[in-house]
Amino acid sequence: MFIDSHCHLTYEPLLSNIDDVIINCKINDIVKLLTISTDLQTSKESIVIADKYDQVFCTIGMHPNSSEKEFSKFNNLKVISKQSKKIVGIGETGLDYYKFKSNKNIQIDAFLKHIDLADQLKIPVIVHNRDADDDLINIISDNVRKKSINFLIHCFTGSLEMVKKLLDLNCFISFSGIVTFKKSDDLRNVVKYVPIDRMMIETDSPFLSPEPFRGKSNNPSRVKYVAKTIAELKQISINDIANKTTYNFNNFFFKKNEY
Repeated sequence: MFIDSHCHLTYEPLLSNIDDVIINCKINDIVKLLTISTDLQTSKESIVIADKYDQVFCTIGMHPNSSEKEFSKFNNLKVISKQSKKIVGIGETGLDYYKFKSNKNIQIDAFLKHIDLADQLKIPVIVHNRDADDDLINIISDNVRKKSINFLIHCFTGSLEMVKKLLDLNCFISFSGIVTFKKSDDLRNVVKYVPIDRMMIETDSPFLSPEPFRGKSNNPSRVKYVAKTIAELKQISINDIANKTTYNFNNFFFKKNEY
């Protein structure tokens, strides 16, 4: 059994073909999907999709690149946070300093607001990070000390030094199809280092299709290619990766009697 811990079912072409996506996942033994929101609208849409399909769960949140535009709507996000039991996480939130598509200070304020909401709801935070390592570590470190917050770092592509700091803060690390790319040797070394019991797998679909589909629209069934590459790097079976990352996902997002 596999779980895609991060996909965007509200994005095209997945949204228009959602029934086929779900059927294809069943065929490929993908038993749960976590559809991730990036603004208020996708948060609302994610709830609708999660409530319709048993195997789909969702997050609500505002991507850091959307935070400057969306931050004024944050109270609306808090209102919808109580609309469904299928909401299991807050995000994706975090920091993105690449080209600063949103003001840095607003990104930080939004990240902190997301963390506070997660603390109120007692659910984890799904974190996006690009070119913001120092601020990200400082914020996570400060909130790990003050609150009982669990953080999942999605689509990790950073350094070995960075992942060591995140692991020291009890973060979970998720890997995407980028681990299959030919020029991702440094990332594959990170995969070798990260303990399996702190790891999840994702597609970030419809983005980041793994080899041999790179450049094409991605879908959740291709999480198996991520698992295959990680299994090869860890020198264990793909079934071991599937079982362990599935256990990690369930243990991270749900109480034991909920899965």
